[in-house]
Amino acid sequence: MKSMLLRDSVKKASQFQRSLHSDPNQAKILLEERRKLLEEANSSADENDSHSMATIKSHFERLKRDEQLLNGVLKKYDAKQEVLSPEELRDAQNFLEMQEANSLDNSIRGTNELLERAYATREDFDYQNSVLGNVTNRINGAAMSIPFINQILRKTSIRRRRDSIILALLISVLMLLFLFFH
Repeated sequence: MKSMLLRDSVKKASQFQRSLHSDPNQAKILLEERRKLLEEANSSADENDSHSMATIKSHFERLKRDEQLLNGVLKKYDAKQEVLSPEELRDAQNFLEMQEANSLDNSIRGTNELLERAYATREDFDYQNSVLGNVTNRINGAAMSIPFINQILRKTSIRRRRDSIILALLISVLMLLFLFFH
C-alpha cells in the first residue's frame, strides 16, 4: 500500500511540474493532494525500515522544494497580473509561446542533424564493408589460382569444420550430463 501511495505521489509530482506555469491554482491543488498521500504513506510506514523512511523523507524534501517553487511562481504570477494589462499579459504569453516554439524547432533541428550524421556513418560502414569484401574476394581468387596454397586453405577449412563439430558435440554432451546430474 505504501508503494502505491508513493507511486501516486510521483504521478502527482509530474502533473504538478506540467501544470505549474500554465495553471498555478491547479498546481496548488495537486501539491495538497500529494501532501495528503505522503502523510498517509508516512503513517503506514514501518519505523524500523530505514530504507522506506529515507524514501519518504526524500519525497517530503521534494515536496518542500516544490512548495517553494510554487510560492515563487505565484508571486511572479501575481506581480505580472498587477503590473501588466490584459493585452500586455497576452503579448507576454505569446512571447513565451514563441520562445518555446523556437526551442522545439532547435531541438528538432539538432535531432535531424544527428540522424543525418548517423545515416552518413551507416553509408560509410556499408562502403567499407563492400571494399573489404572485394579485397577478400581478390585475395581468395589469387590464393585459389596457386595450387599449393589452394590445398592448404581447403585442408584448413576442413579441419576447422571438423574441429567445430567435435567441439559442439563435446559441449552438448557435457551440458546434457550437467542437466541430468544437477
